[in-house]
Amino acid sequence: MARRWRVGLAANPTARGVLTAAALIAALLVTGRVLNGGLGGGQRPSAGPSSAPTAAASTQVPYRTGTAGCPLLWPVLAMSDHRSYPAGHPARPPPEATPVACYQTVAAAAMGGYELAPLPPGALRVGGVYLATTGRPFRASCQRAADRLGFTIPCPGLLPTAPRGSPAPRMCGRPPACRRDHALRFVQGGFVVPPGYVGAPGGYGALSILAAPTGDASGRRALECDRERRIATPAAHSTRGVLAVCSDDPQRSALGGSVLLRWSRQGTTVVVSVLDWSDASRWSDASRWSDVNRRLVVVLADHLRFVAPRT
Repeated sequence: MARRWRVGLAANPTARGVLTAAALIAALLVTGRVLNGGLGGGQRPSAGPSSAPTAAASTQVPYRTGTAGCPLLWPVLAMSDHRSYPAGHPARPPPEATPVACYQTVAAAAMGGYELAPLPPGALRVGGVYLATTGRPFRASCQRAADRLGFTIPCPGLLPTAPRGSPAPRMCGRPPACRRDHALRFVQGGFVVPPGYVGAPGGYGALSILAAPTGDASGRRALECDRERRIATPAAHSTRGVLAVCSDDPQRSALGGSVLLRWSRQGTTVVVSVLDWSDASRWSDASRWSDVNRRLVVVLADHLRFVAPRT
């Protein structure tokens, strides 16, 4: 008798669902705050050393609420180490460095004498979205998830950077997450994106990684999109995949309103998707961001590794 597979939730505790993240991030954006650095209505620090340029139309004085951060439209933080750190940059300034100014772009910061900080080993930048390597604790959570689910699962080697102060991501929460006869669903909602990014309404990013055994028809059905438009067939882990846009209702489908890449390997069908509402967006550069999201899912897929259950 065929088993009935359901899409279970295995995600960062802050990602309780796409709609919850949408409401939170949209509210923060309305108030003009950026999640890179935990801004608030705190006091403004004094400017850095005397060599720092005077704040002008293209700069803003950074705010401080325990850590430095910048207003929404000036997301590039310049520090006294003469480096700039855009929103989501995975590198951390030296402990002795102090905030100096906030710039609108990396180029403007460089003209002001603040070169872009180098990326940590293994980190990548895709169209202004930063991807950081996952650590040993996260990889251990992938093994626990595979053991609970009972099939080989994908484990991300890179993830988009989360707002500072967010809990560390993990593939599975506490039981009953990741139960047998369930498909895998890892969700990272509200990752840091540059201004103008087209993801979900409100301009935030949300990533989903879904997986189910290839040989189970009901499991594969949980990873399908009814209104799917194929874009290309790129290779993923030496296997031909399908890059597509899903126009299903996001409130009824785990893949609705997303760009996705689907392929099968080692007996597992995998879908990597990023929310992308470019078709409904009013931004003039929506097509550019749609291209960024397509590149994002391909890069994230390329850096997955497969983890088999131990029992």
